[in-house]
Amino acid sequence: MIAPQDIGRVLLNLYNNAFYAVRQKQGQHVDYQPQVVVCTRQINGHVELQVKDNGTGISDSMRDKIFQPFFTTKPTGQGTGLGLSLSYDIVTKGHGGEMAVESVENVGTTLVVKLRS
Repeated sequence: MIAPQDIGRVLLNLYNNAFYAVRQKQGQHVDYQPQVVVCTRQINGHVELQVKDNGTGISDSMRDKIFQPFFTTKPTGQGTGLGLSLSYDIVTKGHGGEMAVESVENVGTTLVVKLRS
């Protein structure tokens, strides 16, 4: 069983971050076509949700920190650093799931949420 409101908050946060990343990249490139893709699938007793974007990506040095409270990749005043931290806690502690990030700077990011089905 999941708490729909909590998972809804997680997804809203992931969507907002993806939209932010593609908007940032769109301002830097003329021929850029922003793309945010949401995928779901069931694998070996788990439900996997992926939110992929072709935005700015996350650097290697920042990737290890993005689930920490108060850490943000956004400029001062544009992010609290709580969104991914709270999302991570909701998924892992509140629902016994997993949350991971795959990202290449200037290529894009995929955030993956796995929950038991």
